[in-house]
Amino acid sequence: MKKRGLAWLLAFCMLAGISGCGKQETKQSETQKEMENADEEPSTEQEALAQEEKDMLRNGVNQFAYQLYGHLESGENVFFSPYSLCSALSLLNLGAGSETKKELETMLGISDADVWSRAMQKYLATNWSDETFVLTGNSIWLQQGREWAENMESDFLKPAKEFFESELYEADFLGNPKDAIARINGWADENTNGMIPQVISELPPETIMILMNAVYFEGKWETPFEEESTHEETFHGNSGDKRVDMMHQYGEYYAYIETGGMKGIAIPYKDSPLVMKIFIPDTSENPDGGDIEALFAALDDAEKEALFDSLDDADKKEIDRLVIPKFTMEREIEGLTEILCAMGMKEAFEETADFDKIAADLYVTQVLHKAKIEVDEQGTKAAAVTVVEAAGCAMAEEKIPIVFEADRPFVYVIQDTRTGMILFMGRVNSLE
Repeated sequence: MKKRGLAWLLAFCMLAGISGCGKQETKQSETQKEMENADEEPSTEQEALAQEEKDMLRNGVNQFAYQLYGHLESGENVFFSPYSLCSALSLLNLGAGSETKKELETMLGISDADVWSRAMQKYLATNWSDETFVLTGNSIWLQQGREWAENMESDFLKPAKEFFESELYEADFLGNPKDAIARINGWADENTNGMIPQVISELPPETIMILMNAVYFEGKWETPFEEESTHEETFHGNSGDKRVDMMHQYGEYYAYIETGGMKGIAIPYKDSPLVMKIFIPDTSENPDGGDIEALFAALDDAEKEALFDSLDDADKKEIDRLVIPKFTMEREIEGLTEILCAMGMKEAFEETADFDKIAADLYVTQVLHKAKIEVDEQGTKAAAVTVVEAAGCAMAEEKIPIVFEADRPFVYVIQDTRTGMILFMGRVNSLE
């Protein structure tokens, strides 16, 4: 029998500012406080479990990032949040079973769902500073008056609340879709500080459920760029040369490496373990040579991971001149549904999908993702929204001047160096 229609919306919003998700402010969770205030030191077993949680989440999110990046169209600008996508798909996974759950967990790198969920829970409760923070919130919207699975409360809603701090709302998608759309977009607008004011413009008539996940990020540079040192220079993009605002610093010290025909630098955010890592071609010997997209694509996933990790252990060196563009970029991932199928998430899109913990007739029909980033002299703001629609059914050396000029295409990530998890990943091939 053909399944009735439904739609899920999983919206992940990286937000500038504390405004929006008031329940995810910089306060520590009670669980975190209890752990930090415990009289006894953590046991070896506890430490091992904590490390397992950390490693699983980091490895899963980062591998997802590299796999998705590899499916995106070459030659184009790229920006997305693997952490946001994985968070939403993890929430979806709470309601999955049988082959549907197996495929989701394989794609996400989940070997133990309980360990993964606890890792997500702990990351949500991270105590960030007021200068740099990543905050996450979730909400579940249900069609009013609809019947759900008998044990939906215990099997889905309870763990969604426990591990993802999900809030529960009702809406009349069928009888008053305009009101539902307005409320959903209002929530997205508020929780992205206006960066992404519209998530959806219409709802399929069979919509009965929407999930929204919001992740907010704002980071102040540890060493801000001086505005008077920003001026127009040429960015040598794939679509041609373009005069853009370029920010400059002189004589500052940053972790820096030269490897595999690339130069890499890690620019830290204030009062946090978060950094922006940027890699550009090393054109010291050939000013016109080097293609960062080709250099990065030549690496397998393990080599990509090692490349980003290498900056964590790199010595800080005096950068005689640091130049990066001041830019704003908004991107959508075209064909994300097909990409996720190619990555192994197949059964969830079939009418045979098993989301019986929620309702007996659900399957995913489409996945969308939009992300925006703003980089200026003070720091970075970013927002991302994902929509999942479903239907029912050492030695001293002679100093050599180091110049790092990102005046041509580059790859970058925003990464939590404490956990190693990539929060955002992007590629700048051209600028407007």
